[in-house]
Amino acid sequence: MAESTKRPSLLRKLLRSSGAPGHSLFQAGTFLLLSTLPLLAQTEMSAEEQARLAAADSDKGTLARPVDLPFEEPFDGKGLAGHWKNLNEDKASFVIEDGILLALTSGGKNSLLNPESNNVFELQSLPPDGDFDLSIKGKIDPKTGYDEVWLGLRDSPDNFIAAHLYVLTRGCGPALFLRTVANQPVMPDGEPVTTAANHSLFNGPLIKTICDKAGAPLGKQILSDLYARGFVLTLSRKGLRYRTSLSLTVPGRGADKPAGVETVHTDWLARMAPFGKPVFLLGQGSRAGGGETLAEFDHFSIRRPQ
Repeated sequence: MAESTKRPSLLRKLLRSSGAPGHSLFQAGTFLLLSTLPLLAQTEMSAEEQARLAAADSDKGTLARPVDLPFEEPFDGKGLAGHWKNLNEDKASFVIEDGILLALTSGGKNSLLNPESNNVFELQSLPPDGDFDLSIKGKIDPKTGYDEVWLGLRDSPDNFIAAHLYVLTRGCGPALFLRTVANQPVMPDGEPVTTAANHSLFNGPLIKTICDKAGAPLGKQILSDLYARGFVLTLSRKGLRYRTSLSLTVPGRGADKPAGVETVHTDWLARMAPFGKPVFLLGQGSRAGGGETLAEFDHFSIRRPQ
């Protein structure tokens, strides 16, 4: 994966910084007459005025529309473009400059599951019909050992499906994980249920283990390259199924596995028709504590599968 040469000049600054019963017939008739007056007045309005009034009454005047494909976001402005909304914005922990959205997080609380998460970047369009690939290209410095990136479709913290790339530290050290995770209520008034297709990338897909002399340095190099060389995280939909893919640079592991860019996938999860809006955020696991996670995102896209 080609290394990006873009670096924002603000990086160091950020790092510092009802009706009652008993009505008479006369009352009922008067009520009926008065209630029809607005309708009579409305017949004298133009079609445009009637449509505007109906939209205001139903609070549906600003309904989002499906995004046109291909959608490409290079983050090349001085701030978020108008088609984005930053939920729970924390201006002190993100900046856009020179084609990079730079984000910081700490405290171990940021995730799609938390309604109070800061800097949830939400596209103000609905997902498209049919199959698509939703991707974010970026870099992450996994220095806390509990660093995360979330990318998906979210209606609320109780209803989403997402690609989830995360680092988790266990007995042999920090390891890399990839999963497709869905959160949804099973019953209308019930608690949401979380399902996931989870893969430990340091337990087979990329390297066999980090608990020996051969695997430990490979694991450290892969994690270091998440920032040095970057990655592409993708949530794909095919019919009613979703899966996560990750493309990243991997060091050589013998003659049959030379160094280069590899792509790994999770299993598929099923969901019904599209819902919510495309979102992404920089996250942290709860054990990160006061440690700080840094990420750079330089491209977001929604495309038809090739």
